[in-house]
Amino acid sequence: MSAFAPVADIQRARHNLAVNATDYFLPPAADMADMADLSTWGSILPSSVRVLRANLFGDLFLVDAAGAVYILDRGGFSAECIAASEQDFWLAVQCDSEGWQLRPLVDQCRRAGKLLADGQCYAFTTPPVLGGEYAVENVWVAPWQEWFAFTADLSRQIENLPDGTTVSLKIVD
Repeated sequence: MSAFAPVADIQRARHNLAVNATDYFLPPAADMADMADLSTWGSILPSSVRVLRANLFGDLFLVDAAGAVYILDRGGFSAECIAASEQDFWLAVQCDSEGWQLRPLVDQCRRAGKLLADGQCYAFTTPPVLGGEYAVENVWVAPWQEWFAFTADLSRQIENLPDGTTVSLKIVD
């Protein structure tokens, strides 16, 4: 048995060291502008939260009054506590082993030429909550304000529907 790590493990470790967690967040200005949108998600969020950051899909990382960090998953229309403190969050997000930043999907989108400009985020053509896949073929580049407004509006419309309900979308310009 060799005392040396396999080449694949070394390459993976180098890649992880080269990755910067901030490359997978929207600029802080985008995060703060979303504050008014949080009222729509009130039924699944703690009563008092502030925006910490948002990933490139617009999923918000929120801090409650006690300092715990939550993720508001716009694609899945869910929220959960993911860290006991901001410090715990920042430590965990460096390697993103929990997938909160959707790094593999972001990287696939970038390789496919789906690059973000200022004011944009990744969005799902069919949101995962409606059966859409977390796949590059189901992702488009959207103005983040439109994606945030769309997911908030859709959440409001389907919030009280029982699981398994058939939903039809009608797009109106």
